Amino acid sequence: MASGNKGWSRAARKPPPPLTAVQQAKLAGAITAHQQGDVATAMAAYAELLAVVPRCFDALHLLGAAFIQRGDPAEGARRIEQALTVDPGRAEAHSNLSRAYVELGRAADALAACDRALALAPAMAGAWFNRGNALLALKRPADAIASYRQALAIAPAYPDALNNLGTTLHSQRQYADAIEALDAALRLQPGFAAAWNNRGLSLKELGRTPDAIASYEQALTVDPRSAEALNNLGTALMEQKRYPEAQQVFERLAAVAPEYMYVQGNLLHARLQCCDWNEYDAAVLRVTRLVGERARTDFPFSFLCVSGSSAAQLSCAQAYTTDQYPPVPTPSARQATPRPGRLRVAYVSGDFGAHPVSYLLAGVLEAHDRARFETIAVSWGRHGDGPARSRMEAAVDQFIDVTAADDETVAARLRELGIDIAVDLTGHTRGNRTGIFARRAAPVQVNFLGLPATMGAPYIDYLVADRFLVPEDRAGHYAEKIAWLPDCFQPNDRRREVATGPDRASAGLPAAGRVLCTFNHPGKLNPPVFSAWMQILREVPDTVLWLVTTGEAASANLRREAEARGVAADRLVFAPHVDYPSHLARYQCADLFLDSLPFNAGATAHDALLMGVPVLTCAGDSFASRMAGSVLTCLGLPELVTSSLEAYVAQALSLLRDPDRLRALKHTLAERRRGHVYFDTSRYCRHLEAAFEHMQARRVQGQPAESFLVDRLRSGRS
Repeated sequence: MASGNKGWSRAARKPPPPLTAVQQAKLAGAITAHQQGDVATAMAAYAELLAVVPRCFDALHLLGAAFIQRGDPAEGARRIEQALTVDPGRAEAHSNLSRAYVELGRAADALAACDRALALAPAMAGAWFNRGNALLALKRPADAIASYRQALAIAPAYPDALNNLGTTLHSQRQYADAIEALDAALRLQPGFAAAWNNRGLSLKELGRTPDAIASYEQALTVDPRSAEALNNLGTALMEQKRYPEAQQVFERLAAVAPEYMYVQGNLLHARLQCCDWNEYDAAVLRVTRLVGERARTDFPFSFLCVSGSSAAQLSCAQAYTTDQYPPVPTPSARQATPRPGRLRVAYVSGDFGAHPVSYLLAGVLEAHDRARFETIAVSWGRHGDGPARSRMEAAVDQFIDVTAADDETVAARLRELGIDIAVDLTGHTRGNRTGIFARRAAPVQVNFLGLPATMGAPYIDYLVADRFLVPEDRAGHYAEKIAWLPDCFQPNDRRREVATGPDRASAGLPAAGRVLCTFNHPGKLNPPVFSAWMQILREVPDTVLWLVTTGEAASANLRREAEARGVAADRLVFAPHVDYPSHLARYQCADLFLDSLPFNAGATAHDALLMGVPVLTCAGDSFASRMAGSVLTCLGLPELVTSSLEAYVAQALSLLRDPDRLRALKHTLAERRRGHVYFDTSRYCRHLEAAFEHMQARRVQGQPAESFLVDRLRSGRS
């Protein structure tokens, strides 16, 4: 062994023979072709040269780089590794090797290759850039940002480094800084489609959705077939309720990239928002089939409008969770020793404000027993939601705004606070932060209220439900264990501000006849349910159907669908958007609420019943298709819960042909509002607290989550 050397000594490498003038010319021609983008010609020339001079460093290295460009990182890495056996002291080769390793999923090897390159050439901007990419693959975003900044300190006019810096800052929720980096990239390279797209993502997160749309459109001006930009543009248009435009964009995306993630679900969802049912049956079959194959097809929330199967909804949620929010290895909160004192419950949501979740939950939060429970709200967004927001802030012991914090930071904060139970009030709905729960923020994690379905996540322990909502024989279709409340799954709050009610004329309704309302979102409508409604209108001529709409396209489509079913278009009346107190008040003009299927009314059914309007529903198989039935069963009105569309139509006709019976139902609702258990917010809170205490008891005893039924209180206090 050589003195001081910990490995075996090696014979000196024999340098390759020098190239002849002809060979040098061939290499120079290959490099020129490569630089001009003619990769195929360059690769052929490199290969010809290597057939004669197999240890030519430049030909091996550059052929490897070309393979990486052509999408073959394995062969690229093999060729560059061969080159480095010829001359290991070439920094650029180590840097390019790191690119191949990143693409091969060998991030640690990529980082080591970059460090070898930088040891040889500390001022190589490309190596710092590739090092940032390797660190990003190793989930070290802060270190990646530092490497990108180092690359830019050496080469400020480096658009790729600015773009990657921007995307990494975005991942850390540093959206303003991300936009600054992306704007710098675009000043250098105005035709940089990826930077325009990434800029749009950060603008949207800052609430500047119209500006984001403009950025996505600019990306598509440069690259009209960019699947990512099309997807992001369609999503942003949906959030702006520009549904016909979103539909057109998703149709373009489906034509360009029919297997792009979630495009089939997004396209169907956009069509449903427009009440465009021209390809309804085929689209539903396609999306349902792909969901059954666990493909990335639809989002759990929008899929509730497509399928009422609880088993299919579980498949959809599990595929989505696996794709978007897999468990993240972190210090486990599950083994944390419980702290003495009050049970610490964190309610986690982006909907604390003017949102149905808050309207339902505010009274429950106010009713918590402060001697036994410490409540913490963990919130993002909705900063300007007025009195509804203020009430939620005042209803808890602590209100923590985490808008600017990333999921890892929030999860760590909850563990530091010693949270016993973290309650996800958002689930897989818009603006979710499921990543907080994927990092096991609390020993017990609960899916409640925001998503009327399973989350399909192994780290969510319980789902709050009731025995009607999730029958025992369907519990296996939910990834969570079930916490069955004894009365009803849905909380309620009678402290609602109600405006002065409009008369029929001011609401655009006829003075005489019966008003059937369905204030569910138009995306929940579909041909079978609409056909049932039109049958009711045909058989009871003095009725109108009162709906909300998502725009003129949806209204026009529904009018056309009505006429196709033999109902005059003017028997559909569309309610404009109004504030929530005014919306509640206008229920006083309605005689009967007609529910949708497979996605029932939830908070909307509560609003109707609170205002004294009977709700007729058709219960299906899943949580979302049994919500209204749960409430009606709790209220002692099972006659308003049907199990088929045929029975649903028959019951509607029976009620409409018997005005005395319909009036009696309204009177019953008015009576039950004054004293029924469903409207007893304090009683509901006591049951929910009992559920939390049972979950905590199992945790303290080291027992896994199991489904359980909360004992019914004999009485409650309002």
